[in-house]
Amino acid sequence: MHQEKIWLDNHQKLEIDAVRCRLSDVLEQAAALPLWSQDYTQLDKGQFSGSVTSVACQGVQIFREAMNRSVDELASAPPDSYVIGLPTIVEGDALWSGSKLSKNSLITMDINDELLFRTSHSSEITAAVISDERLEEYAERVEKVDLRPLMSKVNPVETLPPAIQSRLLATLYIGTEHLAKNIEDGTSHPNSWRHFEDSVLSICVQALMAASNNNSRHHEYRVHRYIVKSVRELTLAQHCDPITIGEICTALNISRRTLNHAFQQVLGITPVAYMRNIRLHKIRAELQYKSQQIHNIACVASHWGFWHMSLFSRYYRELFGECPSDTLERSRH
Repeated sequence: MHQEKIWLDNHQKLEIDAVRCRLSDVLEQAAALPLWSQDYTQLDKGQFSGSVTSVACQGVQIFREAMNRSVDELASAPPDSYVIGLPTIVEGDALWSGSKLSKNSLITMDINDELLFRTSHSSEITAAVISDERLEEYAERVEKVDLRPLMSKVNPVETLPPAIQSRLLATLYIGTEHLAKNIEDGTSHPNSWRHFEDSVLSICVQALMAASNNNSRHHEYRVHRYIVKSVRELTLAQHCDPITIGEICTALNISRRTLNHAFQQVLGITPVAYMRNIRLHKIRAELQYKSQQIHNIACVASHWGFWHMSLFSRYYRELFGECPSDTLERSRH
């Protein structure tokens, strides 16, 4: 991982944070993106690999994130910020706030929204994160538009005109590739961020203006996503003695068919597989971050409702691509 802060003198001091890293663990991936709060659950089986590049300064962040496995993300952007970006790799089904993704469509988050994102089997997104004060002031001063009513007309996923799409992609690529590399190499010019930032604000406002022609407001999948979130909370609350599907249906006052349909629409897996994955992730976190305190993997597994050790080891190995003992041994060293 490479991370540094660069101070550039240009009448005022600009503190630019640059991060470039490659990761081989889904939990580390969730923690790698600066300024965000994220909780990732790996859905696809197999060894994980991912990467994060981020450049941030004065309420503007540009980042690119790639992963080779489908992941269920619960994430919060920096407070009072808009998120505007593009999915640059989409291989398989993906949902951004309940809307199906296609490559290079516009993806957005309104200020202080929670992101609910199921990535595809292989994915990459590139996005700008801009404080509401910066973007709203720019929109009013330069484009002569009020951003709040404009944003209310934009769905979480929209189709952009090709010219706007190409310009947005090129601008974000400059930030996550050329600018990040120049900062890392120490070749960034003091004026480079100021001009780049102006380009980002400009194309983001234009993208929102182009997308706002669709006046329908997004409502799909909210009930389904609520069901998935509730199952997650019930799973974590009753982890020593895992809750049954029947008990979940009773607690949520829904049928088994409704439960299965919600999971198929939101995550593409069964409720049983999701609940098992949640518990496996919590065990992995303990093996990685509390390794010096663990003397018996079976005790950790039973604490999270796994009593059959050979079956637990098989599930763990299938999901993460390694045995629990390998995770523990690596973490200790």
